[in-house]
Amino acid sequence: MKISKLHSKVLWTDSFLYAVSFIAAIETICAIANFSITDVVNLQKWWEKGLIILGVFLLLWIITAVIKALRADHAITLKIKGITVRIEEGDIFKSSNWKLIPFNEFFDTKVDDVVIARNSLNGKFIERLQDIDDLNKKIDEAEDIPGMKRKAKAGRTYYPLGRIITYQDYLLLAFSHFENNQAKLSHNEYEICLRAMWNEISRVYAHRPVTIPLLGGGITRITDKNEFHLLRCILCTLKTSDAQIYQPITIVLTRESIDKINLYDIKKIF
Repeated sequence: MKISKLHSKVLWTDSFLYAVSFIAAIETICAIANFSITDVVNLQKWWEKGLIILGVFLLLWIITAVIKALRADHAITLKIKGITVRIEEGDIFKSSNWKLIPFNEFFDTKVDDVVIARNSLNGKFIERLQDIDDLNKKIDEAEDIPGMKRKAKAGRTYYPLGRIITYQDYLLLAFSHFENNQAKLSHNEYEICLRAMWNEISRVYAHRPVTIPLLGGGITRITDKNEFHLLRCILCTLKTSDAQIYQPITIVLTRESIDKINLYDIKKIF
């Protein structure tokens, strides 16, 4: 855990209140039991007793803050609209749930470090497949749905942002525009895409849990959003969406992303 994770006002405020409650509970129990610290340590002056209590309080405050930060450094669990949302470090490909993979609006499948980078989540997914032709066929045969119909642009078929096509146990998401060999997505388009995505997940998830990555944290960058804001936006759009999802959702983060996000602050927001 990075020391910077301790630079959270909310963390220290919560830990302070916990320490105060613990000290108050101890004082109450001692009063009921007619027990005093002077029964253990020979103290002659009131301020000596005060220093010991203050020292115990400060130690408890620090220990509580460290424990809370350590617990939130690996995973947190939230309840959003009655949905259990777990945010954790992990590898999306190891999940047994639906696994959401972002594509561009054309659902390109050419991994050549030009159209699709090999080190992107999109590229890693495609290179894991044994039959790319089967994937392309599934994409081509995807049925149009109201409000998310495919269209033509520059002689190519593209899909609205947020459209999902299912393939095996994957949810393939139209996540970004693609122009001049670059994935592009504005701040406003990012939020529109997420809202459409939640509705699409509600349509296709077939009562199975869903695992998604930190969308926008990889090759497709949202220029005015860091990892913390990306995660908060994903959660906010879920909270305000009309999607009806009755299975847990897991958001997997890389260690690099977790190091940049204070999950404890996320937990207190939601």
